[in-house]
Amino acid sequence: MKNRKISAIIKNEIEKSIKNKWFVILNLLLLIVTVIGLNFNNLKALLKQNEVDFSNQMLIYIEDNDDLVYEELRDTFKDNEEVKVEKKDSVDEYKNDELGNDVILLEVERSDVDYLTASITTQETISASYIQKIENVLNTTKDRIVSEDEEISYGQLEKIKDNVNVNRVILSENIDTNEITSIVQLISNYLIFFILLLCLNKIANTISQEKMSKSIEYILTSITTKEYIISKVLSMCLIVVLQFVFMLAYLLIAVMISSLFTLSSVNIDGAQAIDISGVMSLKLVGYIAITFVFMCLTTFLQGVIQSVMSAKTTNIQEAGNATIFLVTLNLVLYTIVTVMISPLKSASVIAYIVSVLPIASMYFIPAMFVIGQANIFQVIISLIILVASIPLSLILAQKPFKNAILDYSPKKNKKIEGIEKIIATREYQERMIDRKESSKKGLTIGLAVILLIILQVVGGLLISAFISPISQKITFISQDSIYLILMCIVFVLSIYIPYLILKAYLPREEKKQEISKEEKKVSIVKCIKYIIVSIPIISVIQMICSFAVEKIGLGADVSSSIGLFNYSGKLATILLFIQIAILPAIFEELFVRKGVFGILRKKGAIFAVIVSALVFATIHMNISQFIFAFLVGIVFGIVREKTGKLYPTMILHFLNNGIAVIEVLFYDYMTFMEIFTYGIIAINAIGFCILIYMLYKKVMELKDKESIQKLKEELDYRKVKLNIIENLFVFKDYTFLVAVILSATIFTVVEKML
Repeated sequence: MKNRKISAIIKNEIEKSIKNKWFVILNLLLLIVTVIGLNFNNLKALLKQNEVDFSNQMLIYIEDNDDLVYEELRDTFKDNEEVKVEKKDSVDEYKNDELGNDVILLEVERSDVDYLTASITTQETISASYIQKIENVLNTTKDRIVSEDEEISYGQLEKIKDNVNVNRVILSENIDTNEITSIVQLISNYLIFFILLLCLNKIANTISQEKMSKSIEYILTSITTKEYIISKVLSMCLIVVLQFVFMLAYLLIAVMISSLFTLSSVNIDGAQAIDISGVMSLKLVGYIAITFVFMCLTTFLQGVIQSVMSAKTTNIQEAGNATIFLVTLNLVLYTIVTVMISPLKSASVIAYIVSVLPIASMYFIPAMFVIGQANIFQVIISLIILVASIPLSLILAQKPFKNAILDYSPKKNKKIEGIEKIIATREYQERMIDRKESSKKGLTIGLAVILLIILQVVGGLLISAFISPISQKITFISQDSIYLILMCIVFVLSIYIPYLILKAYLPREEKKQEISKEEKKVSIVKCIKYIIVSIPIISVIQMICSFAVEKIGLGADVSSSIGLFNYSGKLATILLFIQIAILPAIFEELFVRKGVFGILRKKGAIFAVIVSALVFATIHMNISQFIFAFLVGIVFGIVREKTGKLYPTMILHFLNNGIAVIEVLFYDYMTFMEIFTYGIIAINAIGFCILIYMLYKKVMELKDKESIQKLKEELDYRKVKLNIIENLFVFKDYTFLVAVILSATIFTVVEKML
């Protein structure tokens, strides 16, 4: 009974595929292309006999007042009716933009230095074959002139010019057969990709549609998951076999039509029949057979893998995306084969090892066989492993396939019943929704970071390319000032545009109730307190980082390396201060502390502070500043969390960057720098005092038993572990991974440059 149902499913899938209009259109195109491709010369001869010519006549106008090459050039093209050679007194009148694609202008004259000089004028799209023939005639003429002028026999001149005569011996090879084999190999590789794409896409769409319509659940009540997967994948493989049958039929049709051309009662000059026996060889037949076997088995294996991946999708769009992974894998394997397997070198040990692995064997074995580097033992081993992997994949695929189709996930406690079961299910669903939302947050942050980096890199390249022409047009401002203005614009755009992406995903803020003047005053005092307390902390971090990076060899001075302060003039100084102190304090804080921190705040304050600090360190795009930026980012994040305001972190950011700029720009002004330094020391001292008082107050609060119990609950190991696991789903996104790879790559390159 089950076998009948499986057979019915397979027959239904095959019938639907063959009757599908796109399958019919595809095969009609394949039929037409095959017939025309194999009978192109015959069709061309037929059209020529019936005076149907789609080609334009090529005109060669030659200016050859000394009659050096005209006769020889005309003899060269005398058998080619598509080319006409005409001699002109001058070709200058034809030299303009309206010169057609079917005209070649040739000027030839004697030279006392080079014996013969020539000029060829054409449009860019002219065929290179005509130019090659003209150059051959010119070279032959030059040889004749040299022979006459230097009194050297033509034969001696040819010997002087000839390359070394190398006797090339190729054992047991047929050039025509090798050429045919190469063509078949190229066509088969493209055909494999095309068939794989169709099959995998068909499996993905079918399973996704049946999952959404719930029909698959009904089918799984009458047959097992294993039988269902076999029926779907086997039907796709049989469609592949049928497609091969169709292709053989198209080839036979093309061969028969070719024979009709030669056997026709109407004599067609130039018609030729396709000689199958002349191009067939044992190697070609073996290649086709091996390719066919490996492709069918590998297609079945990948079909099983695709079934599991497709079962996890929730809509047709996801089903289409699910095929990309396997198609990309096949493309990568094919690329690796083209690099590793070559008739000019022996295959490496790695190639032989990889060639026996499932999926990879479909590309390695045929490629190595066709150049004589595959042995029978290797083919047998790869076939055994491939065949054995199919039932293994079916066994491993059943459980995840069924779980994905039925949205079922086994619980550790199977005895839960009644209201407890409902609560457990609800908690599980909420956890899944939360994980999906976490992944969405990772996608948003990753996309924003990628866009920020790309905009800054591309903006820098554009400025470098156009700074010179812009400065030539704008003469009332120095080139340095123009450069700094453009850098400021690029900086603002490169951060604000990605911030808009983050802003779209920020949680909506509740309408704030009006607060009293006293509450505003308390809030302002709190912000000022945290600003003053943070300044000495940042100073300590800066001293520690300066010492640490020097010890580990990362103490590159970024500003001096890129010539950041190598500008002169008041306007340049102002622009430099704006670029380093003001703009980062506004826009980096918007991006990191409002955008990234705001998106992650619901995942927990600690998690939001750490991740936002990592992003803050990342956008500095160099390892030398990464450690300091990360630690300072944590301080800024804590201030953002404690105050609930953004402007305190903006002020801290401005002070940190502004102090560094002032110390560099006003280094020579000793009096000012002394006052400035004393002022910074005073602020740090006040900050330390307030910090010590706050820490003392916190310690006193912890002596209370309720506070200690509350702290223990917050630091509970199981709770912390669960929060970490759930929060890690923020990073479980491909876009976030690309952002990490891009950042790491830029970090490495910048560090090497510094």
